[in-house]
Amino acid sequence: MNKARLCLCALLLSGSLALLPSVSNAAADRVEVSFPEFPVTVNGTALDVRHSEYPLLVYKDITYFPMTWNNTSALGLTAQWDPGLGMSLHNTNACIPLQQDLTSTINSNDGSQTAELAPFPVIANGQVIDNAAEPYPLLLYRNITYVPMTWRFAHDVFGWTTSWDAEQGLGIESCGGGTHAQAKQADALNVANNGQLAVQGDWIYMNPENKYFEPSHLVKRKMDGSEEVKLSNDNAAYLNIEGDWLYYTIPSQNDPGGIYKIKTDGTGRTQIFAGHAEKLWVKNGWIYYMHNTNGGGYYWTDSIRRIKIDGTEDQVLLAKDQNSSFSGFFLDGDTIYYVRQNSLFRMNLDGSDNRKLREDVTRAIVIDGWIYYVCDNGTQLNKMSGDGLVDIPLYTSERGILTLQYRKGWIYMAGGRFGILGTGYIDKLRMDGTGKTGLTTARANSLYFAGDALYYNHAWEGNSRLDRLDPK
Repeated sequence: MNKARLCLCALLLSGSLALLPSVSNAAADRVEVSFPEFPVTVNGTALDVRHSEYPLLVYKDITYFPMTWNNTSALGLTAQWDPGLGMSLHNTNACIPLQQDLTSTINSNDGSQTAELAPFPVIANGQVIDNAAEPYPLLLYRNITYVPMTWRFAHDVFGWTTSWDAEQGLGIESCGGGTHAQAKQADALNVANNGQLAVQGDWIYMNPENKYFEPSHLVKRKMDGSEEVKLSNDNAAYLNIEGDWLYYTIPSQNDPGGIYKIKTDGTGRTQIFAGHAEKLWVKNGWIYYMHNTNGGGYYWTDSIRRIKIDGTEDQVLLAKDQNSSFSGFFLDGDTIYYVRQNSLFRMNLDGSDNRKLREDVTRAIVIDGWIYYVCDNGTQLNKMSGDGLVDIPLYTSERGILTLQYRKGWIYMAGGRFGILGTGYIDKLRMDGTGKTGLTTARANSLYFAGDALYYNHAWEGNSRLDRLDPK
């Protein structure tokens, strides 16, 4: 029996997190259940119930949370099975990032769903659960055991922190650390959107008027707008913050170009690399970047490289061949995902294990381990597992999708048909592809988040001015 079917449990929480009167059911009874239609997060990771192989359930207005092997690990639990004693769940106080088991099949409430009452006991942190006497009994659904957890289980037995509100739905924090992981992901998504803005603490670091040829400046601004400090006159792009240092590039047309660093107080400005670099990522003492060559009066990307933050050991990880070019890349964990000649590839941070995931990709980002990408000439949004084996269609846009962002369970999209008289848009939709909502019209090809505020660029004739939007 595999781990996903041994770790068979689930947690129950109501929207109000209150205990309800008890009910009594025979073990062989079947009960009617449904899929929740509100958001749920675990340690900051939003769940895609619509495409889940083991979806959350609702029974008597109570939410049942499936804890497969992946879910128990994310919630800091171990599970053991004994034919005579049933299942035992114990806290470990060590959580790993949630890995969701998703499929392209849609879980819908259009038809009826039934679950079976579980015929075996569960021991939760040493406490024996009598299923026949439980107000909300354990259930079996798709051969997975679902364990109801009321306030006494979630808070008193397992010690989790839970929250509920009408917009964000149900939230569960099991071991702490989820907030930090989501903040790091937000930083990566800002970098993936060309890094005109970066956040550290209460400060936003930005180039508010990125201009192609004209002078510009790098500033830091309080999140609430109460203070702004000029750091340099650089036309900075691809901002990365690591500790007390801000790393960025200066386009070569703003001579002298290259890769620079400056302290967050504006001191210590230093050139790390002289040359044309873009798509900067800073990780573990290395700067990963795309190197451009001037040929025939314009710049083209000839390689993906990395260089130490002290300017030494400049290494070519992947070079352009005569038939293909690079258009972007994304770092996630120990993997580089990159787009080359409208195909998506992945490789290790040292350039090894380079392989193609799929063709027909114009844009890709990584959110909680899943690749969200644009295909079909920029009109189709899908998401795919990191190994490329699971592919899920999410949304089709007739206006075209140029860039993607993410925050708290929502995908943000900017696109349109610019041209001379063209228009652009910024929309959002839930991570499962539902709830599409228009936010504003704008000719934007980059989106950034600083807290809950969304910043977008006005792209016109090579210039890029940042404006702020507070999405609801």
